[in-house]
Amino acid sequence: MAIVKLGNGTLSVGVDLRGAELASIQTADGAEWLWQGDPAIWTGRAPILFPIVGRTPGGILSIGGRKFAMGTHGFARGSDFVLAEASPEMVRLRLIDSEATQKQYPFAFVFDLVFAVEGETLVIRAEVRNTGEARMPFSLGFHPAFRWPLPGGEGRPHFVTLAEPEEPLTSRLGEKLMTAPGHEPSVFREGRYAPKADDFTRDAIIIDALESRSATFGVDRRPRVVVAFADFPSLGIWQKPGAAYLCVEPWQGMTPLVGASDAIEKRPGIVWLDPGEMRSFTMTVTPLQGE
Repeated sequence: MAIVKLGNGTLSVGVDLRGAELASIQTADGAEWLWQGDPAIWTGRAPILFPIVGRTPGGILSIGGRKFAMGTHGFARGSDFVLAEASPEMVRLRLIDSEATQKQYPFAFVFDLVFAVEGETLVIRAEVRNTGEARMPFSLGFHPAFRWPLPGGEGRPHFVTLAEPEEPLTSRLGEKLMTAPGHEPSVFREGRYAPKADDFTRDAIIIDALESRSATFGVDRRPRVVVAFADFPSLGIWQKPGAAYLCVEPWQGMTPLVGASDAIEKRPGIVWLDPGEMRSFTMTVTPLQGE
């Protein structure tokens, strides 16, 4: 791993140039809030999902009638980013289309991930720019895995709490693709959900639309981590059953429905960029230590 670091005395963050993936979020007391990976369980910590979110039918993605091999969540998470800009409290990592990306996704682009610490909050901004001559479709998602239990929360029940007291319907995966949106009952009661390991035997809990623009994971009062996602309409919640983490994942786009087309144009939540256009998506992470 090639880790770049940033911090401000309140928050220290490490980011891996491989995949522009978060490697560490530490508070001033030295506590680590991010899952540190385990090859026997899941090697990820916080992969970036681009240019698709979720799986592809049969590992194939059709673009403009042409077929391309595309793995789950796209290629950004396995790509080497370059350090384009850096200061003590901010780094900008960049991925530009290449011969390798063109074999999977025939578009010219610049994809930047900006990580900045602002007080006790980590701000992550994804910027996608179409540098080609054709309209470009894509999806994007964040996938941070937080320690479960959180630092200082050992032995206490943890909850996911939405900003609004809502009970959004969910979708799950069947045949490795998604059931109909909103097909299954909500796991939330008045915006609150107590996750359990066996909730994830069918993979992620998928919420395709919700009113809340933030969610909190943690115990009553503190410790807890607040994830805000103003630019994302959807949310995934996931754990490898029994592992010591919980992912709270803001998404723009998701896995196709069972029996759906393999065309990128038909995937739920696809965004289109005109030539020269740029779109940005921001997630913030605020770890709040126990009291």
